[in-house]
Amino acid sequence: MMPRLISRILAGSGRIALLNGILLLAAGEMPAQSPVPAFQGFVERVRQYVTSQRPVRHLRTTNRRKQIVERRAELVRRIRETRATAQQGDIFTPVLADEFRQVIRSAFQGPNAINVRNTVRRGDPQPGWVISINGSYPDDLPLTTVPPSLLLRLPQLPPEVAYRIMGHDFVLQDTEARLVIDYIPAAIPTVTRAPLRSGHAQH
Repeated sequence: MMPRLISRILAGSGRIALLNGILLLAAGEMPAQSPVPAFQGFVERVRQYVTSQRPVRHLRTTNRRKQIVERRAELVRRIRETRATAQQGDIFTPVLADEFRQVIRSAFQGPNAINVRNTVRRGDPQPGWVISINGSYPDDLPLTTVPPSLLLRLPQLPPEVAYRIMGHDFVLQDTEARLVIDYIPAAIPTVTRAPLRSGHAQH
C-alpha cells in the first residue's frame, strides 16, 4: 500500500513540475540555461588577449580629435606587432566555433527571428570588403549589429572586446583599436525577406 501511495505522489509531483515548466515557458520566464562548457575555454582565451594587450594600451588619453586619431593609429600598430603571428581560430577554436554556430543558428530560428534578421541586415559590410585577422573594422559599418536576443545567449565580454557581425562572419573585435581579433567564417545564416502572405501581394 505504501509503495503505491509514494508512486502516486511522485507521479503527481512530476505532472505539476511539467505544468509549471510549460507555464513558465509560455510566459518567457524560464531560467537561462547554464553556459556551454566549451565557452569556458573561450572566456579564458579572451582574458588572455586582454591581459596580453594591457601594456600596449598605456597611451596618453586626449579629447582632441586629431590626437584621438593618432592615438588609435599607434594602438593599432602596437597590437599588430604583438599579434604578428595570430591566425583565424586562435580564439574561436574549431570546437568553440561549432558551439557558437549552434547558438547563433538557434537565435535565427527562435520567436525573435524576424527582429534578429532585420538587425543583421542593417549591418552588412560594403561589397568587396575582405575580413582578416588584425584587419581594421570598416569605419562606415554600424557597431550595434549583434541582436540583443543573441547577446544574451553568449558569454559576456570585457569592455576591451565586443562581438560583431560582418556579412556572414561572426567577429570578435578590439573595441578601441577597431581591429578584428578573430572570427568564425559563415556563422551567420543567409538573411532573406519573409515570404508575403497570400492575399497581401506587394504593389
